[in-house]
Amino acid sequence: MKIAPLTLYSLAAVFEIAGSSGAAMLAPFFMKAHGYSITLASVPLFVNGIGRVCSDLTSGVLASYFSSGVLIVAATVTAILVSAVAILFLDSTTVFLAAFAILGVTEAMFALSIRKIAFEQSEPGQQGRAQGQVAAALGIGFSLGPLIGGFVGRAFGPEALFALYALPQIAGLILILLGGAHRSRTLTQENSVELWREGKKLLGQSWFLASALAIFQSFVMLVGVTRIAFPFLAVHRRGFELDWVGTMVAISRVTDTLGRYTGGRLCDRITPPRVILLGVGIGIPMFLVLPYGVGAVTLVIPLTIMTMGFGYTNVGATTFALQSAGSNAKALALGLTRAATSLGNGLGPLFAGVLVQVFGYETGFHAMAAFSAVVFLLTWWGLKRQPAGAASDSGR
Repeated sequence: MKIAPLTLYSLAAVFEIAGSSGAAMLAPFFMKAHGYSITLASVPLFVNGIGRVCSDLTSGVLASYFSSGVLIVAATVTAILVSAVAILFLDSTTVFLAAFAILGVTEAMFALSIRKIAFEQSEPGQQGRAQGQVAAALGIGFSLGPLIGGFVGRAFGPEALFALYALPQIAGLILILLGGAHRSRTLTQENSVELWREGKKLLGQSWFLASALAIFQSFVMLVGVTRIAFPFLAVHRRGFELDWVGTMVAISRVTDTLGRYTGGRLCDRITPPRVILLGVGIGIPMFLVLPYGVGAVTLVIPLTIMTMGFGYTNVGATTFALQSAGSNAKALALGLTRAATSLGNGLGPLFAGVLVQVFGYETGFHAMAAFSAVVFLLTWWGLKRQPAGAASDSGR
């Protein structure tokens, strides 16, 4: 039985993201074990996010000239080589941080390319579903990663993070090659596209900025909470071991995946802007109650509800950007949207680490709720000015 290329790419995403997110969970504990504060422990994730931002901006341009399949292969091979080299220089902080920055570049290039492939292979009226499928595959990887990372960390210590990173990338590369990505020569953009002009036009639209702000907020909170604020709360305040923390974070990433999958279908039914606002809104009360949880159940319930909301916002904003941008600017719109995502990935751990370090857990989480409420209002205001054809396109 022949398996569709997109299915193979999605399976590759599960492997690759599981490895990267498992390693990312161990990175702050690696830094903490080497004597750094909670705030400084987030630095590897910060440089990883900066690498993602740079990659998203450049990949959005490269996707206009190279096939998405070629970019996926290049990203995966580079990730394998960098993580293998980093294992040999694990005691060097400079190499450690440089590796995480480069891996951020490859992760973002992979995520952008697979989303573009899904959009190219979907029919009008099914674009939200296709984005939901791909986002769900990425979400499954994010769900498995912390779980695997927690058990690997307890068994071998956080020093095993780059080995945990490298091995799933090899499996992902095999699946990508089986899907025929290396033979892809399809280009969806003309070389003469005036990308600078199109970029300025997108950044001048309130609807696009609102969508980008919403997805930025979702990843600031998702990464900041699940990789810094919640793990340290569970370990240092509630006394849980790393395997328990990894399990709880993994459960929350399952509901994030569920939000991505169901959010994609909701985009085709109730329009992406409504899905975006739903995702931002349901997380606000969860920030208020989460720091008062004392057991696994009372900690996991608000965490899983808020991460489901992040999943809604993620797929809603991505679908909205792709549907609303002109035919000659879709790759660029996706690149700019993913740049907002990656900026959130980078700033999220630093943002959460500073809030927890300065204000403590309760007030820190409440400040996150206030920030999310402001984003909700600004996003609602901006999305009211969406392009006239977006709503009808999303409902086809």
